[in-house]
Amino acid sequence: MKNEIFGQPISRLSSGLFVLSALGITVVASGGNSSKIKKEKETPNIILIVADDFGYGDLSCYGATKVRTPEVDKLSSEGVRFTDAYVSSSLCSPSRYSLLTGRYSWRTSLKSGVLRSFAPPLIEKDRTTLATMLKKKGYYTACVGKWHLGFNWALKDNAPSDADSSVFESWGTEPQEYIDFSKPVKGGPFARGFDYFFGISGANNMMPFVYLENDKVLEVPSIPNNFGTKTLRAPNWDLKFLDQNFTKKAIEVIDNHFGKMADKPLFLYFPTSAIHRPCLPTFTKGKSQAGMRGDMVLEFDYMVGELVKALQKHGALDNTLIIITSDNGPQPGDPYDLVEKFKKKTMGAEYDYYQSYFENYKPEYLGNGGQNTGWLVYGHNPTAGLFGFKADAWEGGLRVPFIAYWPKKIKAGMVNSNVICLVDLLATIADIVDEKLKENEGEDSYSFLPNLLNNNAPQVRKSLTITSGRSGAMVVRKGAWKYIEGADPRDLDPTQPYTPNTYENADSYLKSQLYNLKEEIYEKSNLIDKKPEKVAELTRIIEMVKTNTKSEAK
Repeated sequence: MKNEIFGQPISRLSSGLFVLSALGITVVASGGNSSKIKKEKETPNIILIVADDFGYGDLSCYGATKVRTPEVDKLSSEGVRFTDAYVSSSLCSPSRYSLLTGRYSWRTSLKSGVLRSFAPPLIEKDRTTLATMLKKKGYYTACVGKWHLGFNWALKDNAPSDADSSVFESWGTEPQEYIDFSKPVKGGPFARGFDYFFGISGANNMMPFVYLENDKVLEVPSIPNNFGTKTLRAPNWDLKFLDQNFTKKAIEVIDNHFGKMADKPLFLYFPTSAIHRPCLPTFTKGKSQAGMRGDMVLEFDYMVGELVKALQKHGALDNTLIIITSDNGPQPGDPYDLVEKFKKKTMGAEYDYYQSYFENYKPEYLGNGGQNTGWLVYGHNPTAGLFGFKADAWEGGLRVPFIAYWPKKIKAGMVNSNVICLVDLLATIADIVDEKLKENEGEDSYSFLPNLLNNNAPQVRKSLTITSGRSGAMVVRKGAWKYIEGADPRDLDPTQPYTPNTYENADSYLKSQLYNLKEEIYEKSNLIDKKPEKVAELTRIIEMVKTNTKSEAK
C-alpha cells in the first residue's frame, strides 16, 4: 500500500485511535400534512472512540503489515481517512482536555506532563464540553473507559491539609492512603456533562486500580495488585480484562439507549485503555506479529467491530458518524525490562500464563533510549517511520490516525490531507448539530465539517499552535512548515522517560527546530539557521495566538 503526505510516500502508515458517531435524522411533518416536509435537521447519535497511545502506523488501513485491523479498515474504506490529523499535545491528559473542550491545553495550569493519580479536575467547573453542549441539544451522554482528567477525591481525616497537598502530586503509593473510597468522587465525567460514566480514573498503570460508576467507586482497593506494582487493587479490577469490560459496558449503553430512549440522540465517548502499556492480551495473544502491544491492537480492532455490531442490531449504523483517532503518538513496542520480568516470573504467579508468550517471536532490540534497557519492536513501526514517539514534539508524537464514517454524508474511500486537530472536534460537532458556540466556548476550535464531506473543500486552519507533552515546548504548523520551540532541560518533565528514539542527534530535542514537511517529512534536516524569516513568522504566531484565540483561521 502506498500512502502519501504532501504527495510523497510514507512507508506503511497506520492509525491509532477513533471516534464513532451514530447519526439519527429527524423528519417533521408541518400542520399534520405529511406532504409538507420541513428541512431535515441532523441529530446524529455520536460515538467517539479514542484509543490510548495508538500510533500513526498501527492500522493496516494506514499501511501496517505486522498487524491486521479489518474492522477499522472497513470503516476507513467506507468513509474518510485523514493523513494530517494532530493532537494538541503529545501526552494524554492535555490532549483529552482539548478534545473535550475545544481549548488548547497549554492555556491551563498543566504546561507539561500528565495529571498524577489523585490530581484535581483539569476541566474547569463551568467550561463547555462536548458532553454539556450535546446534552443541551437533547442528547443522552455517556462516557465509558479511561478519564485521566482529574477528580475531587474524598479524603480521610488524616489527609494532609490543602497547604500541604504536594503529596497528591506524587507518583508514589502514599497518596492512596489518604483517600476515602467509600464516599462519592466528584468533578469527573458525571460532573462535566455526562449522564453516565463507567471506567477508570487514569491509565491502566496508575492508581487507584478501581472501577468507577458515575460518582462512586464500585469496589475499594483491598488485595495485592496483579502486575507488579506495590499497591492494592479492587477485587473486580484485572488489567487483562479492562478493555473487554469497557466494551461490554459500551454495548450495554447502546442497547439500553435504543431500547428505552430511542427518541433521544446518543453521545457515547469511548476512550479505551488499549493500547497503553502494560499490554496483556488474552484472546488475541500471539495472533499478531508485533508482540503484546501488537496483539492489543488486534483487541482494539475487535472492540470497534463489537460496537459496530451493536449499532447494526438496532438499525442505527446507517445513521452513524464514526470517527476513529488517538490521544497521542505511540510507544515504540514492548518495554524490554517488562518482558524480562515476565520471562523470569517476577511479575507474580498469576502471569505464569505469559511465560511462553515470546517463544514464537523473534523480536528486534531497539537500543539507544527506551524504557530502561530498550524496546522490542518485532519489525513493526507504530509511527510508520515518522520521527519521535509519545511525549515528543516531532511528528511521531503529535500526528495521529483519524477516520470518519458517515454513510449518508461522507463519500466512501476518501483520503484527506488537510490539517485538522482534535481540538477542532467541539466546533465540528457543534456545526453538525446546528449549535452556535459562544465566544468563551471552544476558543481554539474550528469546524472542519467541510473537509469531512468534501475532499476539495479548502483547509479551515491556516496555522496550528500545539505543544510537546514532555517539555511543554510550543510547536507551530503552518502550511508545509513546522517550528519547534527550544526546550530548557530544566523544563523537561522528570517523570517522563527521555526516549526520543534511535535517531542520531537526539539532543536536538532541546534546540529550536524548523522543518519543511513537504520536502522532508522525517524531520532530519533542521533549517533553523537557514530560514530566519520563516522562524520569525512562526514565532510571531505563538504570541498572536496567546492573546487572540481566533487568529488561526487568518
